[in-house]
Amino acid sequence: MRTIFEFFLKVGYNLLFTVGFALSWPYFTYLIWRRQPFWERLGERLGHYPKEIKEWLKDPRRPVWIHAVSVGEMLLARVLVRELRALRPDLRILLTTGTPTGRRVGEPLLDETTRLVYVPTDFYYSMLRAFRRIRPSVLILVENEIWPNMLWRARKMGVEVFLVNSRLSRRNRRLFRMARTFVRPVLQLFDWIGVQSPEDMRRFAIAGFPEERLHLMGSMKYDVAALAADHPGKGVELRKAVGWENGRVVLLGGSTHPGEERILAAMVGRLIKKHPQLRLMLVPRHVERTGSIMQELAGTGLRVVRRSEVDRGGEMDPDILLVDTTGELRDLYPTADLVFIGKTVTGTGGQNFLEAARHGRAIVAGPHMENFMTLRREFEEAQAIRVAGSATELEGEVDRLLENQEERSCLGRRALECFQGHLGAGKRCAEILAQKISHAERVARQT
Repeated sequence: MRTIFEFFLKVGYNLLFTVGFALSWPYFTYLIWRRQPFWERLGERLGHYPKEIKEWLKDPRRPVWIHAVSVGEMLLARVLVRELRALRPDLRILLTTGTPTGRRVGEPLLDETTRLVYVPTDFYYSMLRAFRRIRPSVLILVENEIWPNMLWRARKMGVEVFLVNSRLSRRNRRLFRMARTFVRPVLQLFDWIGVQSPEDMRRFAIAGFPEERLHLMGSMKYDVAALAADHPGKGVELRKAVGWENGRVVLLGGSTHPGEERILAAMVGRLIKKHPQLRLMLVPRHVERTGSIMQELAGTGLRVVRRSEVDRGGEMDPDILLVDTTGELRDLYPTADLVFIGKTVTGTGGQNFLEAARHGRAIVAGPHMENFMTLRREFEEAQAIRVAGSATELEGEVDRLLENQEERSCLGRRALECFQGHLGAGKRCAEILAQKISHAERVARQT
């Protein structure tokens, strides 16, 4: 009976996936056209690989397949690869990703024993070709990647599947539970699952994941934040070039979303009368919003300078520096005295604040941190973050921290201590996975 149910489940999934893919094809074609040449590496998404990859895969040593769908997951994969390499320098690793940006983030890992391709689309045919060509020793999925055909094919070939750094939101837990009859057979295909928190352990169990395979490992996001900065010292140089050296107190709005720039600017406009040393550095999440942000800031009465104008010289020491360049936020945290976490006032979900904590910055945020509730709880328990319930409360928190430098320093110090106390999830995962990989290799040699 169970075999018949699983047969119809596979047939039903493949029919629905094919129909859904056909209906959404125009939209995805448009996205691909915008982001990259349409035909670029399209074959990889169907399980067809270029000659260089096929030659690399002919080696009798079966590779470890690590899948990281996009940028955030690929950063986690970089941590995992680093830790696995420390334990097994000889390990052959094939990385897959789903996006061009994920690919760019993964490219620094490439060497003689590491290759990177696009993940095959979850068609039966694509996964069949990919698994036959790759012949992985194990499959490691980063965070919450659950593709039924990928999991079914791995089980068919006797490849163990591991899920690392997993978390489950309340919404996803409810969805899994509602579709438990159909989802449970797929969830049972994971051989080992590393989860981030005790709360995630409970949610995974309720959702239908096998409890005996759930293991509390902590969050690898701490380890990602500890990766070396791309341009050490760049932020300090910028602060000097802007003229913010002599006694200025910089509030950095990191990854701000629509509406938050105006709220922060208005707040600074009021507080600067009481704290004339206060300056604001805005780093929007989406740089293409620069024009509209400049229009919003025009009516504040504050002097605004764009980041792209700094190198041209001229009068500096603006009230607001608007960073209209990309990829610099990581380097700017050391320049700040206070950090506001974007998407927590007007948005929902919040942004990652661990890189600010890594540099011992005093951190303030609005109420919406749904995507980082575990991290928020850990920092609140350590009294290492200030979370305001509204924009008005946020202004009060900033005001108090501006008045008391010692309190500001203590908040930043506790943030650094909390950050350092949670490092090591990547190493713990790698140690367990290295053992499982060695076991899979021994089994493969015996068969």
